[in-house]
Amino acid sequence: MSTITVLTGANRGLGAALAEQIVRGRQHLVTMSRHATPGLDVLAGAQGSTLTHIEVDLGDEDAVKLAANRLTSLLAGHDRVRMIHNAGIVAPVKQSADLTDFTEIRTAFLVNIESPIFLTAHFLKATAAAQDRRVMLISSGAGRSPTSGWAVYCATKAAMDRYAQVLQQDCGSSARIVSMAPGIVDTGMQAQLRSSKPEDFPAIERFIGFHKQQQLVPADTTASRMLALMERDDFGTKTLDDVREHTF
Repeated sequence: MSTITVLTGANRGLGAALAEQIVRGRQHLVTMSRHATPGLDVLAGAQGSTLTHIEVDLGDEDAVKLAANRLTSLLAGHDRVRMIHNAGIVAPVKQSADLTDFTEIRTAFLVNIESPIFLTAHFLKATAAAQDRRVMLISSGAGRSPTSGWAVYCATKAAMDRYAQVLQQDCGSSARIVSMAPGIVDTGMQAQLRSSKPEDFPAIERFIGFHKQQQLVPADTTASRMLALMERDDFGTKTLDDVREHTF
């Protein structure tokens, strides 16, 4: 039985690593991001995989609506379907009293949680007859413990966790849902946090320490672990999960 996987935020970091490993598995991968992943089409062709890219800015409500319609048509008729919500933005990184840019706040919520909710609804409707449906939302430790200066990001990831729990209740046994924290991954997001102003992000020294002490896990390692977990028989038994709680 062939598998079709939908992946948001596939053009860099953890998303690019996930995309590469999925096409190496000879699947049909649908990427959703503003830009196509460089070289992924060549790799897909060499591996005999099918690659479809839907160009969309997940911070643009109208663009997401159009993308959802295209996604629906691609999913019809498939029995093994996967959706991985990887796209996310960490900005704004500011103290709460400085969160005065409404557009900045709304964009973070659109990308991090509103678009995933909307796209998942379309995914579920389009795959209602599928035998094996799995959704992985890439959460964060930030959604499970507060970090000063990161109010918006923490709020969106906490919302993702609770959404996943409700989604699992709504779906029952018809789909497996997991909000997965990936751990500390060596991506551009970490570099962005390390470049923050200490007055905005008091935890900056802790994040600099992760880098100096080589505690960051390579993106391809985390990607392989996440994909392995997604295909395990027990995937979905724990809605709020963390890669670091598993052995490989």
